[in-house]
Amino acid sequence: MLTQLREGWITLLVSPGGPERVARGVAAGAGAAMLPAIGLHLVLAAALALLLRGSLRVAAAACLLFGNPLTHAVLLPLEFALGRLLLPTGAEFLPDQGPAWLLALLPAAEETLLGGLILAVLAGALGWFLAHRALGLGGTAQPLRVIHLNGPINSGKSSTGQALAARIADADFIDGDADGLPAHLPEEQRWAGALGRILRQVAGTAAPCLIVAYPLDDTGYRRLRAACVARGAALSVVTLAPPLDVALGARGGRGPDAEEQARIRAMYAEGYHSRAFSDVTLDNAGMTPDEAALRILAALDHARGAAHHARH
Repeated sequence: MLTQLREGWITLLVSPGGPERVARGVAAGAGAAMLPAIGLHLVLAAALALLLRGSLRVAAAACLLFGNPLTHAVLLPLEFALGRLLLPTGAEFLPDQGPAWLLALLPAAEETLLGGLILAVLAGALGWFLAHRALGLGGTAQPLRVIHLNGPINSGKSSTGQALAARIADADFIDGDADGLPAHLPEEQRWAGALGRILRQVAGTAAPCLIVAYPLDDTGYRRLRAACVARGAALSVVTLAPPLDVALGARGGRGPDAEEQARIRAMYAEGYHSRAFSDVTLDNAGMTPDEAALRILAALDHARGAAHHARH
């Protein structure tokens, strides 16, 4: 259950316009929770989310968080007091006669309705603003740039990443393999720990650019993309894809052993050299790390220019 919720959250964040839909969903849910309409809060949250083009699931969650029996015990008296303060004496605009079901749905007093509407506008605006800040939307500062080097073992990720970092001012390089983690852990846990270390670095780095070398599958990409969205970082994925026989050979002064060769073959079979989420795929066979770094920078600059022209 928790895994499905986490995957759904990541999918929402990485979808086009996902962070903005989250912010609007928070605004819809927080606003609906303030309205004195007991039993109708989720319906109102859904209606507001549709009106604002926000996420229905986020709106429902925010509504339940801000509007529940505990909070309404405080909100209803506050709404009544606020409305009584602002509403002229003797003002009445709610019907006192009509079908029982209609009267049951109406607030107990005009003051409560007016106070609830005011709190709904304030809570919705505040929820949208805080969600915007938390998701890194609308900032004026230059965002973090993350260049992730993907590819199978022995494809040249580490050496190319170091060459890239040397060519980008103030860039940090992370060699995201499983080295340095306890050797007694299963391989899957060690690689998961390495990815977790990368995600924490994305969230906390002060560098303007982060170069990462780590083999990504689809799940790892979604988690990395979500971390970059939360940070407001621009993510580019570069897949290094030398031919299999090149990856099986000696590179960087050392050839892979039999166990590493088996893992390389398995990674090529699993498609680590041809990920669909790659912005650039480069056959770096026969290139020095510095030559590969120059090709990557040129390809990324070209891709960014093409995306800019497409938007305008």
